[in-house]
Amino acid sequence: MTAAMRNTSPAQDALPGVNAPLRHPGPAAEARVQAVATPLREIEITCDGEASLEAAVIAAFDAAGVKGGFVEIENLACSCIDYVVPALSEFPDRLAWYSAPRSPQGPARIRQGYMSVGRDGEAGFVHCHGIWTLANGRRALGHLLGGQTVPEAGQTLRARGFETAFFDRQPDAETNFSLFGAVGEDAAKPTALAVTLRPNEDIPATCMALCEQMGWDGATVIGLGSLNGAGFAGDSIMQDHVSEFLVRRGHVSPSHADIDIAVVDSSANVFEGILATGQGRVSITSELVLLATPPQD
Repeated sequence: MTAAMRNTSPAQDALPGVNAPLRHPGPAAEARVQAVATPLREIEITCDGEASLEAAVIAAFDAAGVKGGFVEIENLACSCIDYVVPALSEFPDRLAWYSAPRSPQGPARIRQGYMSVGRDGEAGFVHCHGIWTLANGRRALGHLLGGQTVPEAGQTLRARGFETAFFDRQPDAETNFSLFGAVGEDAAKPTALAVTLRPNEDIPATCMALCEQMGWDGATVIGLGSLNGAGFAGDSIMQDHVSEFLVRRGHVSPSHADIDIAVVDSSANVFEGILATGQGRVSITSELVLLATPPQD
């Protein structure tokens, strides 16, 4: 499973993509899906009210001697928060970029978030999408700037580290971004899969195929990424190829995917729903973790 997923047939019930496949400026990467099977380790992150969220997470992972993993964030109070939303690129060397940073006044609360933790060379690096409530009561979704976001003191985050895998940030010629890729060595007795997907790969179909290849009856799906449009159960559609999403709740089996996401487009419109198989195709990248469902006695 390490480095690149074996070829699989499309799911029989897969729908055509919402948009035509994207053609990025650079040559397509050979590995379209990277997946590494790994056990997990619990990591506790203490918020002191002074360190940024990014600094606190990286320090905790470094102290644990773990190179990568993830943090699930729920109801985290922050004294300040900075974020961006997706935007069309002004230059021809990439299809998408980010808005100017948004630095709302006052405290905020991250209602739900997911953060990938990995390495950029020798340094720790994080990538986080979330849903938050601002001081004025407005709800927003976006790409968190963890280095400028400060959690209030007295809170504890519980992360999980990969024992045999990590997310490795490298320049990507296809998209002209630096992107995380799942790397490492497959473990003999894994409880999770660290997964990264490249443009035009369908998230529901890929998760089902991975579950089947692992021999798992089911798995929880968490993570983030970008989508080239999205189709939802009930036939609603997000058309934009410039978007960023968060998995709110996900479960997959070899034959069925139930992946509920929230996604924001380049006009800051938010869409929510369960991804239709075939209509959850990646725009730039996706970072996911599949957590094996414990077998029933």
